[in-house]
Amino acid sequence: MKRFFILIMFFFISFGGAAFGDISKERWGTSSLMVIVERTAGSVIVIDSSQHRFLGRVGGLGNLIHATVKFSNNGRYAYVIARDATVSKIDLLTLKLVKKVKAGLDSVGGVMTQDGKYIALSNYVPGEVRILDADTLETVKQIPAIREYPDGNKIQSRVVGVLDAPGNLLIFSLMDADAVWVVDAGKKDFPVIKKFLDVGKTPYDALVTPDGRYYLAGFLNSNWMGLLDTWELKEVKQILTQRDEQTASDVPLWKIPHLKGWAIAGDLAVLPALKKEWALVYNNKTWEWVKNVPLEGTALYTVAGPDGRYIWVDLVGKNGDLIQVIDMKTQKVIKTLNPGKGATHPQFTAKGRNVYISLMDEDKVVVYDANTFEKIKEFKAKTPSGIFSTERVYKFGM
Repeated sequence: MKRFFILIMFFFISFGGAAFGDISKERWGTSSLMVIVERTAGSVIVIDSSQHRFLGRVGGLGNLIHATVKFSNNGRYAYVIARDATVSKIDLLTLKLVKKVKAGLDSVGGVMTQDGKYIALSNYVPGEVRILDADTLETVKQIPAIREYPDGNKIQSRVVGVLDAPGNLLIFSLMDADAVWVVDAGKKDFPVIKKFLDVGKTPYDALVTPDGRYYLAGFLNSNWMGLLDTWELKEVKQILTQRDEQTASDVPLWKIPHLKGWAIAGDLAVLPALKKEWALVYNNKTWEWVKNVPLEGTALYTVAGPDGRYIWVDLVGKNGDLIQVIDMKTQKVIKTLNPGKGATHPQFTAKGRNVYISLMDEDKVVVYDANTFEKIKEFKAKTPSGIFSTERVYKFGM
């Protein structure tokens, strides 16, 4: 027996373990990956942000304009939701496309349920929330976003801002029906358990605070935001976005800004303003307005670092190549960067040491030191846009 064991060990050492699998094959973890959308190429690239190392590209994913990426709860799989409602499941350990399905005609994003069992899509066409099994990508439920009015008229609305919340809830807004609905994703039939109507005109996006407590909807045609306490689920309160003394001329709405939980910095929320060249600062415990921070253009994303000290803001339209950094200690812009043409979608690494930025019009992704504001790395990419860190796995609404 001893002699047999020695022979086996000799064989293993001599042949590099080939009989037991190729131990020299490259491997990586998934907790520090950046999945970056190449919007016109229909592909994503994957970078290990712990080493700033390009790992590979996965293509054939459909129309990726306004695409978003969600992750499985264990961080192994990325789900790319394309604008044409194609959902692609990618294995981040092999960078292989596992499965691709069509889940509608026009979609603007989605979210993973708290239990990790389902992907829920915000669909424009048909106007609905569509729920897919995260393992198989089979449709398990379609929830038509139909509002019926007292006079008998009905409207099927586009859906925006679908987000997960504690209690395995899904919360979303009806863009054309001025409503917020709540679904219990922990029950077999995914019942709509609350419908809040006439909450504000034309909701366009929403965020859930990192603790999952509050759902905040933005409106295109009301001068307030709507706040829903997910512990109570009683009402959508109005949070004013403008005071009489805050008068300023509107600027063009170059692009609808994004609201997400990445805009929360400690006890403050820093949100992009509609048609105004400033960022709005709120106390996120009382939701009272604190101040406006002047910017050199209109904000698209307001992204807080993990420690809440700095907010990186990308601009659209006027000065659309600039990134501005707000220091939350002073609540003022302390740095203006010009990374390159079409700079967009700043994304912090997991502990905030670096920031990744897409240069959409230069076919590059650049990496900055978040403390010194120096560029330290760049990667080639095909019209890059959205950058999604796998650390979003651990956050509500991401």
